[in-house]
Amino acid sequence: MSCGTIYDRLEQSHCACGKGVVIRHSYKRMGFRNRSENGYYGEEIKCNACSRKYHIEHNKIHNSYPSWEGDGIIDTPYLIPNGMTLKHDVSQNNLYFYFDLDEKIVSYLEKDKLQNVFDDMIKNKSNTRLKLAESKGIVELYYQRYHKRRLQNIIMLLQKCICDYDSYEWTFEKMQEHKMKEQQRINANIQIINNTLAQSYKLEFTEHRNYEPQGEKNEGVLGYI
Repeated sequence: MSCGTIYDRLEQSHCACGKGVVIRHSYKRMGFRNRSENGYYGEEIKCNACSRKYHIEHNKIHNSYPSWEGDGIIDTPYLIPNGMTLKHDVSQNNLYFYFDLDEKIVSYLEKDKLQNVFDDMIKNKSNTRLKLAESKGIVELYYQRYHKRRLQNIIMLLQKCICDYDSYEWTFEKMQEHKMKEQQRINANIQIINNTLAQSYKLEFTEHRNYEPQGEKNEGVLGYI
């Protein structure tokens, strides 16, 4: 299929008071290698009363869908009361992205469990004979970073982690405290968002059948009533 716009149509939804509408354009374009792009533009509140009380925001929820079922984003538009917002961070601050491997290991297990892993590796001398699940987990962390499972190198790294454990900024105990505070922050923001949504008006857009497309997408919106 050639590149270009498949459709560009006017849509409208009732407003919160029911005396006007909210309009927008939705479109679908086909790009290179048959990749499609869906989107919208030109959202506008066409009601004097509602435009003074509300603004438009989108509640986006990310889900893990297979690639053939879409991008996994549920995008729901709302009229949000002025002075309120859905823009509260509910993502986990993952410190692991910034850790060196020894820092990650120290934040992964308590010091006594690291010692148990160390003893397990010294005793069994092979990653295929390890007894502890934590030992196998450390081997996998090492493999993810270096694509090797050399136990001697892992033992040397563990020895450093155990000896210097108290000097690390993010020990297991500190990481657990951080995760608890992060979850409390996220829960509080989710509650704020839910309270905001309870006072907002959900927009349900449908195609405006009497609309006749006029010119390019940047030109004025025509045909709504």
